[in-house]
Amino acid sequence: MIHFLSVDGQYWIAIKPICRALGVDYIQQWKNLKEDQILSLPLCVHTMVAAEGKLRKMTCLPEFFVYGWLMGIQSEAPGLAAYKWECYRILFEHFHGAITGRKELIKTKAQNSVLIDSLKNKVFATDEAIKLAEAERKQKAIDKNLKQLDIEQFNEELDLFKQNIENSPI
Repeated sequence: MIHFLSVDGQYWIAIKPICRALGVDYIQQWKNLKEDQILSLPLCVHTMVAAEGKLRKMTCLPEFFVYGWLMGIQSEAPGLAAYKWECYRILFEHFHGAITGRKELIKTKAQNSVLIDSLKNKVFATDEAIKLAEAERKQKAIDKNLKQLDIEQFNEELDLFKQNIENSPI
């Protein structure tokens, strides 16, 4: 029997009854949980109604962590091996799906890039497109020359200003 408690919408699962059901040593599992870098953090004690109907303090994990904890338990308990197989299947499908999904997106992106390049080549091979590209190149060259002239003019004016200051009687 699984003992759990709902606190603020989160289920806390008692560890000891699970250990009993799986035939594993509760004390050893508790030590393993206390030493685990991740599982030790949410591990806590809650007061719950025990199997005999009395209130007992029980070591608990949030439901979020229980499924992973069960994967690490070594036991010949009936059903645990099937549970682990199912977890491995789910993990594989999740990550393999992410990998193959990314692979498909990259393949689609490459195909789309080829299409875009092909269309650009067709569009830019027209006389108007060639003239437009040449005009844009000329425009950029003119802009570059104007910028250079502006810089030269600014530097000349700056030099004159400096000379005026140096020659100033003040």
